[in-house]
Amino acid sequence: MSAQEALAKSVRDIQERLREHERLLECLSQKDGGSLPCCLSFDCRDAVLLRETLVEAIDVLEDSRRAFKSPRLEALRKKLIRVLAEAA
Repeated sequence: MSAQEALAKSVRDIQERLREHERLLECLSQKDGGSLPCCLSFDCRDAVLLRETLVEAIDVLEDSRRAFKSPRLEALRKKLIRVLAEAA
């Protein structure tokens, strides 16, 4: 990993922590006393499983794109990539 890649990863990690803090602040501002949802962190077990599954699905769609040339599969693959990027 290059220094530039390490820095980019560090920035993404910091941005995720800021999003977690924003979610915590939103919970605290709720009228129900600030009860927490089951998974605030993108590092929780369910979120990690979801992220791994998305990456696997994207890889399968990428492989099938070469074989089938389906515009629908390509659109789905791109949508999953966007969702994964937004969640990271």
